[in-house]
Amino acid sequence: MNASAQHLMQNVRRELFDSGLILAEEIIARPELPPRGDTSRRQLAITYAGAFEFQVGRSVTWVDPSRILFAEANQSFVDHHVVPGTGHRSVILTPGLGAMEELWGNADAPFAGRVRACTLRAQMLVQQLRRAEEPLAAQELGIALLEESVAESRQVSTADPNCVRRAKAALHDCPEGRFTLAQIASDLGVTPIHLTQSFKRSEGIPLYRYQTILRLGRALDRLPDRDDITDLAFELGFSSHSHFTAAFRSELGMTPSHYRAETRSRVSAA
Repeated sequence: MNASAQHLMQNVRRELFDSGLILAEEIIARPELPPRGDTSRRQLAITYAGAFEFQVGRSVTWVDPSRILFAEANQSFVDHHVVPGTGHRSVILTPGLGAMEELWGNADAPFAGRVRACTLRAQMLVQQLRRAEEPLAAQELGIALLEESVAESRQVSTADPNCVRRAKAALHDCPEGRFTLAQIASDLGVTPIHLTQSFKRSEGIPLYRYQTILRLGRALDRLPDRDDITDLAFELGFSSHSHFTAAFRSELGMTPSHYRAETRSRVSAA
């Protein structure tokens, strides 16, 4: 294998900015190369595509765009990619102690639970940060993202049941699919009632809302580069342009076209 081919087989990690207050990086992890290593400082991982299980010792935690990972310092970790053929893409924030204390009040609290629910506004900020070309804008987005990382009060479990993990993997594997609850439960070998109750206890939301969050997260990633919103709506599994727009506005307080224009303008203004 030549050097060029070897480079294409590697994971990608790039710096978005380093203000001294916050270091922001993006990692694109290939399916066959799940990252592993040691954390030297406290970090947040906001995953915007794919899913993985984050393992420290015997503790294994599911991470995807519905959750923010709070990784403690001085720990050895291994990521496990859980959806066949799918790696993950994340923005990694390494904040200084002063930034955490000033923004959160208590720098220790978010790391005690390892994962917190991720708002769609946090996903929107991630997409704008990835594309920001002006250093000042990127640094302001990083601060806003740290603020938003602790904004969601919904509780999520660090140790969800096997049927819940498998249900989430199925939705990631076929995000546009129109599954019925009975179909998913049957595939997992459990009853619809058992799956519904287990999922709600683990995620704090029902299955259908989890699927909607995944779809809208993908929309935030793809919209800035797409002209045909109707085509994208069908691609994401929405029944119509109006269905997509209503869901988007309900969650983010703006239309898809407004978000697209705003994100594009941030890049063109740089």
